[in-house]
Amino acid sequence: MPEALPRVGWIGLGNIGAPMALRVAAAGFPLEAWARRPEQAAPLAAAGATLAADPESLAQRCDLVATIVGGPQDVRELHRRMIPAARRGTLFVDMTTAAAANADEARALAATVGASVLDAPVTGGVGGAQRGALTAFVGGDKDALERARPLFAAFCARVVHAGPPGAGYRMKLVNQTMIAGTLLGLAGGARLARACGFAAPALKDALSGGTAAGFLFDSYVARMIDGGGPVTFTLGMLRKDLGLARDEAAASGLDIGFHDAALAAVEAACVRHGERAGVQALAAAG
Repeated sequence: MPEALPRVGWIGLGNIGAPMALRVAAAGFPLEAWARRPEQAAPLAAAGATLAADPESLAQRCDLVATIVGGPQDVRELHRRMIPAARRGTLFVDMTTAAAANADEARALAATVGASVLDAPVTGGVGGAQRGALTAFVGGDKDALERARPLFAAFCARVVHAGPPGAGYRMKLVNQTMIAGTLLGLAGGARLARACGFAAPALKDALSGGTAAGFLFDSYVARMIDGGGPVTFTLGMLRKDLGLARDEAAASGLDIGFHDAALAAVEAACVRHGERAGVQALAAAG
């Protein structure tokens, strides 16, 4: 007889978390979800998930608890509520872009109740979540990772064990630092292209086979040149991620000049366009 799938608790139904959770439901996992705004969970309930009244009761009933929320404070709040309520052996997997300190606190809390934790932020965007093509950077115990692999298989194409607790968060901050540089370069290029009279289709045709090409070019250059388009990654989230990366760089004794300059550019865009605007607004005029 095949081994029964673990009961999964899920918290985090944003642009990336919602399609991830739907893939978990489609993979056949018994799924329970909690959301601050219950209407967010309606599509998941329609897919067969049950809805919890609060995070504590979800943690009590589930074998594996997955979270993908806004940032370090959200992770800290949920872990402080859920981990003490969990049964021995429960595995907590946080996929938020957060700080290494979150992993340290979660691990200490989990030790008091015999639970386990992994930090496992993901990358690949909304499209990757919908296609099941994300990459997870995992920090923590390898045995715990093996327990979580069936869950990751529902929405990841790659799972990378980055190292001990906190390493997954740190790897994601490296990733976000590089993304920030690429997005700012694309924004500058898009503004120059507009000034030169190049339309998005012509630019994509000219550059798609060269060194400027890549995933972010394909995803954002048309949105940056034309303005508008779907909001899949917000200025506010980029600002948060860059701030965490800056803190990690400072704690490592590195020069933070790049992070400061990138944060200044993103903050200026937040002031002009609002933190809920998509990162394509980095290329907006004015």
